[in-house]
Amino acid sequence: MLNGLVADVASNYPDLFFNAAPEDREQIVDFCKASTMCMRDFGVTGMAAAEHGTPFVSMKAGKLEGGRLVYDIGGDVLSSAQVNVAELADVLDDPAWGRS
Repeated sequence: MLNGLVADVASNYPDLFFNAAPEDREQIVDFCKASTMCMRDFGVTGMAAAEHGTPFVSMKAGKLEGGRLVYDIGGDVLSSAQVNVAELADVLDDPAWGRS
């Protein structure tokens, strides 16, 4: 269902996406695979990183005291965030984007 909505947006706004909009329903899955990805919401980890001016990729798991809050940053959360950013970098470095 969501893929269909993304395909409809691409059909209505062809300049919005790098890849051409699908011409029929059978092409929607391939279009969405080539044009979208799931990004993690960085939530508390992102807030702690922003408050301390530290990129979350260089943070360590544990408690981090902020101005008003104590952030408890889990190692699994940091790892997931780092993997998600690496996946995005891989997508952007793909030859289809002209970066390699």
